[in-house]
Amino acid sequence: MKKLILACLLTPCFAFAQNGLQLLENLKRIESTGTVLHVAAHPDDESTHMLAWFAQEQHWETNYFAFTRGDGGQNLIGDEQGIPLGLIRTQELLAARRIDGANQYFSQAFDFGFSKSTDEALSFWNKELVLSNLVYVIRKLRPDIIFTRFPPDARAGHGHHSASAALAIEAYQAAADPKRFPEQLKGDIKPWKATRLLWNTFRFAGTSTVSEDQFKVQIGNFLPSIGQSTAELAALSRSQHKSQGFGFAVDHGKSTEYFQTLAGIAPKKSIDEGVSNHWQNSRAGAEIERMISLVIRNYQAEKPYLSIPDMIQVRRAINKLDDTYLQSKKIKQIDAWITQAAGIHFAGNTNRGTVAQGDPLNIKTEFIVRSPIHVGSLRISVGEKDTLFKNQVIPYERMNWTSNQIVRQTVTQPYWLANTKETGHFVVKDQTKIGQAAPDPAILVHAQFTIEGEQIQVSRPVQELVVDPVKGEYFQPMTVTPRSTFQINHPNILLPKGSGATKSVDVSIKAMGRIGAGIVKLLNQADQTLATLEIPKGIDAGASKTMVFNVREKDQNFEGKEPWHLRLAYETTQGNWIDSLQMESINYSHIPVQRYFSPVSVNLMHVDFKKTGKRIGYIKGAGDKVPESLEQMGYQVDFLQEADLKASQLAQYDVVLTGVRAHNTLDYLGQAHSELMKYVEQGGNYVVQYNTASFVGPLKVAVGPYPLTISRNRITKEEAAPKFLLDHALFHSPNEITERDFDDWIQERSIYLGESSDPHYQFPLAFTDPGEAEQKGNIAVCRYGKGQFIYTGLVFFRELPAGVPGAWRLMANLISR
Repeated sequence: MKKLILACLLTPCFAFAQNGLQLLENLKRIESTGTVLHVAAHPDDESTHMLAWFAQEQHWETNYFAFTRGDGGQNLIGDEQGIPLGLIRTQELLAARRIDGANQYFSQAFDFGFSKSTDEALSFWNKELVLSNLVYVIRKLRPDIIFTRFPPDARAGHGHHSASAALAIEAYQAAADPKRFPEQLKGDIKPWKATRLLWNTFRFAGTSTVSEDQFKVQIGNFLPSIGQSTAELAALSRSQHKSQGFGFAVDHGKSTEYFQTLAGIAPKKSIDEGVSNHWQNSRAGAEIERMISLVIRNYQAEKPYLSIPDMIQVRRAINKLDDTYLQSKKIKQIDAWITQAAGIHFAGNTNRGTVAQGDPLNIKTEFIVRSPIHVGSLRISVGEKDTLFKNQVIPYERMNWTSNQIVRQTVTQPYWLANTKETGHFVVKDQTKIGQAAPDPAILVHAQFTIEGEQIQVSRPVQELVVDPVKGEYFQPMTVTPRSTFQINHPNILLPKGSGATKSVDVSIKAMGRIGAGIVKLLNQADQTLATLEIPKGIDAGASKTMVFNVREKDQNFEGKEPWHLRLAYETTQGNWIDSLQMESINYSHIPVQRYFSPVSVNLMHVDFKKTGKRIGYIKGAGDKVPESLEQMGYQVDFLQEADLKASQLAQYDVVLTGVRAHNTLDYLGQAHSELMKYVEQGGNYVVQYNTASFVGPLKVAVGPYPLTISRNRITKEEAAPKFLLDHALFHSPNEITERDFDDWIQERSIYLGESSDPHYQFPLAFTDPGEAEQKGNIAVCRYGKGQFIYTGLVFFRELPAGVPGAWRLMANLISR
């Protein structure tokens, strides 16, 4: 476990110091040769208790393989959905792994939201592709034990969960078969069969899959060298899943974990029974283990550098082994240990978070040996430049090197986003990237040196050094960008048929590097020039310019939605080129800044569309992009705070609309319920978008004027046919809603449906998922006094930003009086 965890949780600190006692624990990891692989579906599925126990107490190389990055989940901390949410959850998993001590891996699968069957998940993901991903990771890591979080059946509670177990069972056999995925078998990637495959059974939310006849392991021991138990580490680890609201209570005592054998040799006495978790499988290995044991016995925590000469001897002995796989893995561990024990500080920093391709970048590299260890033949390289710094670096000597070079690296993009995503999975063409969790750094600095005659190489990412008056010094990733990025003010432009409307689209251009004098043209996918901007003086780096293009309804000869893909064509004194990307930045204090690039496009929506009313009072929930769509519809959207929720003040609004999860996240809505109901009673329209119901129990606050339960029922098939149960006004005014309005929805139909036996409620709309009963809680509506209350589980928070025309028309009906 990396130390200084609690301090780093408070600031964007993403590297942890190693103290003497932790270095002793790392020696024990070098001594151990056991490897374990945990398999599940999503971020937050993992058993952090078992990961912490294997990594911290048993000192095994511990790994977690999640099939998805959690892209399809909901977001409690912001409005990111889909790919950006996957980026957040990836970093939350990496933060969790820094605490519990495990490593993180992923497949290419895209999380498409809740699934009710294994077959649906495997079909959507491309089963053979994601199976090959897991097989590759198994062959790469060579785990002795594999264990799943879920069973391969309905007890898993989610199609992704059960699919992860089904794939693990198949991969267990396939990884050992040289005829399966033979294209992987290169270098150290060889067929591999683990000793056993287990299912870590569970008790959760009233469901128990454990039984006393299952194999049991007691965990949660206190670890003096860390000052915490593995259970405490597990709670800290799990609590990193902040976007999912998974803050976890700490268990300070021991607990029992249960296992069922799915394949391989069932354990009887210990979970590692029959596993060779030591070097003693050869004469040379036995000697190496004796040497490491001696280093551990003689280790002095207050002077770890005294053990370096002996570790150099261990390194030399390992280098003579015939097992190149074990040799490579352990040499990396030893080199990291020696670097830390010697107190070597090596970093490459810049004062910039972004740099445009072709621009100069000043990088300061610092190398210090903070112990009485002599380092020789120090060579430092940055990009295209390197230098032989010094033949002999004396202890405590500070070595600084400033390199100024032209950035020729490609635009920094998470590797899984480099190619266009297919329906159910990311496209990754480089086999060596399969499983990799983190994006690649933009630029690396390398240091090569010798200690006791052994050559060691250390690489570090070049990072932005930030000095904040409150937070102090911290580091953020650096990003290589195009020369310019641009974005539009709204991704969907509504042009109601017959309206004769003209809509303006603002295009904001940001110069990431200096742009010379000339002109820039805005082009669509047909190379039509939509607008031209003269830049007689160019654009300074960091400055922005705005250009506008107009779209006229009468010029549109299509019906429905038509996407336009936009590009900027530059003709300048610097030359001619095209930029086509927008840069999105994700900023939260608990993870590093994440930047990614995507093409710029706008959806033209030429549809029959009508609305009534003008003003909406919007109560923000956990974060969504519905308000932007409402404004594009022509509404004035006012965001309401607690003090605004008085019936007398709400009377000015045609509708009061809550964001997703508002009743889950805003405690004051419980106290404001009577005023909201008074608003309805006096003629208002109160529309509540979905709220969640946990496994622990129902939503604790009242939502509507009569009893209404928020269930966990949902409709996952986005193509599920609508059934109009009632000839309700909601489907006739101001837009005539038909089955066509449910075409082209994304990800799902509805979640957390409303249920009530109170006769005041009407349920006018139903869907049916395959093999299930009809679900009618997608819209619950009732009259109350002179007004109307509506609860809807329909996923408008996904459909409106995606520009689904029918969802826009139906939302206009719900929020009309």
